[in-house]
Amino acid sequence: MPRIDSGAATHIGRRPNNEDSYCQRPELGLFAVADGLGGHEGGEVASQLVLSTMVDFLAAQESQPQPAPPGGGAESLIVRAVRLAHHEVLVRQSGRLSMMASTITALLLRDAEAVVCNLGDSRTFLVRGGELRRLTRDHTVLAEMEEAGLDTSNPFAMMHRNSLTGAVGMEASVDPECCRVEVQPGDVLVLASDGLYEPVPPALMVSVLEQGGSAQEMAERLVAKAYERGGTDNITGVVVRVLENG
Repeated sequence: MPRIDSGAATHIGRRPNNEDSYCQRPELGLFAVADGLGGHEGGEVASQLVLSTMVDFLAAQESQPQPAPPGGGAESLIVRAVRLAHHEVLVRQSGRLSMMASTITALLLRDAEAVVCNLGDSRTFLVRGGELRRLTRDHTVLAEMEEAGLDTSNPFAMMHRNSLTGAVGMEASVDPECCRVEVQPGDVLVLASDGLYEPVPPALMVSVLEQGGSAQEMAERLVAKAYERGGTDNITGVVVRVLENG
């Protein structure tokens, strides 16, 4: 795995409670942000459950001395982790937790490659050479309308702009989307809940990151900027810097 520096920050925003959770486990190569939904208690439980399940699964895989089975590469591992988390959320859906679910955007680093996996509208970005590239696709009504070439300026689209079409615990089965990206020294990867990236557009995100400092300082600045710009939702970001070898 490349040498990295990571940091994370979260803020309740202007909400009564924080339903976002984050994970940074450099020893597993795992970094993730989850944004829970399903009411005050349900959202918090769902996002934490998703991340703890993924961490436990990947840690168990790391501890196994035998070679990984065929198809046991990084992409297979992270998809299996998300599917297991999905199952755990479904099992716990009852009573006050009956509507709980969570987005997930996760990064699994292996050698010089990152596998990015997501379900919902939390996003992962790659900043390289001053340019920002979004690595994930939203699973929302608005995103699906845009992809279908439909008019998104009408009242229906505006009303449902944040309505999810996929989330962990939302459907009978789960198929997270994955992509692979080669990483190189100087790259900065940002995992963000919608409470972070909506108030902080791409150009501003790049500008904040270019102020330098540690990954922790970058994450804290991004979250503070989102709040400063009036962010009402929970605000969470994880920053992963790829360092020079040596």
